[in-house]
Amino acid sequence: MVKLSENGQYLLQPQGDVIALTSQALLDILSTSSWFKELPDYLITKIIELSTIKYHEDGDIIHYQGDASQGLYAVLSGSVKVSSISADGKECVFRYLSPGSWFGEIGMLDKSARTHDARTINKTMLLALSSKDVQTLLNMYPIFYKFLALLLCRVVRNAFTMLNDTTLLSVSARLAKRLISLADSYGEPHDKGILIGLYLTQDDMATIINATRQTINKRLVDWQKLGWIDAKYGKILIMNPEALKQLYMDE
Repeated sequence: MVKLSENGQYLLQPQGDVIALTSQALLDILSTSSWFKELPDYLITKIIELSTIKYHEDGDIIHYQGDASQGLYAVLSGSVKVSSISADGKECVFRYLSPGSWFGEIGMLDKSARTHDARTINKTMLLALSSKDVQTLLNMYPIFYKFLALLLCRVVRNAFTMLNDTTLLSVSARLAKRLISLADSYGEPHDKGILIGLYLTQDDMATIINATRQTINKRLVDWQKLGWIDAKYGKILIMNPEALKQLYMDE
């Protein structure tokens, strides 16, 4: 965990490998969020001044559901899975967070416990503001309450969209829509299309869209035969995004 150095670089040294991130590169990542870009310049400056960078290995727990809310975070690299697990071990995946995404705002507003688990997918860097630093920002600049509320509104809107999709769209349409969304957030150029840069099991996909693994398997096999996707070893290559989009646009 490090602060911004005088020469404008964050320096991390996990397992002997130094990773340098200039302040401009940091701002470029954070500015992929329209929410962050709408912040006043003085707030952006203070956030960067107070923040630290944390390095996580694949599978690290950032916080569990029910933990005390200890900070506000932004993903700089890698990914974070936000989910909850029932008493019988069934996982419900709420969302995957890509670079530029912020999370933790609920606990910063109501001071209550975490609503979900947050776990890293792949090696991940996070920008972190402690709850104390967030309170400092709120005391200095009360308008930050408005921006935290706007960040929360985005989460609520996303939740309503997921609820609507579950209620109104078929399984095929929900799966196609989520694959396109993941491709937009994590897509990597491939000579045959767009590779989703996440390891996704069929169980993962099933929990995301509230379906069974068997149903997911059937859809993926069918779409692979049609040449729309290629799914192997937890990686999904989108080869015909227009065909997938048509599935949910027609409903």
